[in-house]
Amino acid sequence: MTSARSATEWSTWGVHARIVVTDPDALSSASNLIRGYLAAADAAVNRDRADAEIRSLDEGPNTVTPMFARFLTDALAAARTTEGALDPTASAPAPQAWRSITVDGTEVTLPAGVELDLTATARASSADHCASTTAELLGCGVLVALGGDIATAGTTPPGGWQVQVQDLPGDPTCQVSIPSGAAVATASTVKPLHPDSISLWRTVSVVAESCTTAHASSTAAVGMGGGAIDWLTNLERPARLVDQEFRVITLGGWPS
Repeated sequence: MTSARSATEWSTWGVHARIVVTDPDALSSASNLIRGYLAAADAAVNRDRADAEIRSLDEGPNTVTPMFARFLTDALAAARTTEGALDPTASAPAPQAWRSITVDGTEVTLPAGVELDLTATARASSADHCASTTAELLGCGVLVALGGDIATAGTTPPGGWQVQVQDLPGDPTCQVSIPSGAAVATASTVKPLHPDSISLWRTVSVVAESCTTAHASSTAAVGMGGGAIDWLTNLERPARLVDQEFRVITLGGWPS
């Protein structure tokens, strides 16, 4: 395989999607696989759809699809990482009710009065699974970017995956190199995603072993003010924080 790379992009889930593969001959197949996965993911977790799988769950044991089980497992892991700041419940009778949710294979048990909302983690989780599954099936390196959520898998291209980290035009920018298997996520308080946010930080970007973890860490950090620095340092996660005055702080060996 040569060092050539090929890419395609489109809009989905309200964000800009981009796929890069290390084998140009695999691009069409990769695009078809990922578009199909995202369509199935929407049918699984989009609460705005009357036919969504997430709306069919009720109290007690539920048999779900393997895809939905992965989404919920990732969401619960994000809740643990952030101590509940990313809560996968749409409604709950008491705080921390997500701790009582269990996933055993494809059996999900919900406590009484709990409804799920996986919006906070579904996009990052999708990036992870699209990258890993596509790389395994096609035998090449794959980068999947869904908005600010970027996951990689498979063969690492020469020089690593080059990722530009920036929020809006005119904001401080940097380009980092990461190996396959690493992920980058950027949480913003200046885009429509967080229209009412008031935060010390404009953006927080985190590198982690999965996009779900990176997304959970960056999203939780933007709401922590100055406490985000110690929190991310204790997690030992490489991070880049940009404050409202455009000052940049890097932590934990942020990649060059």
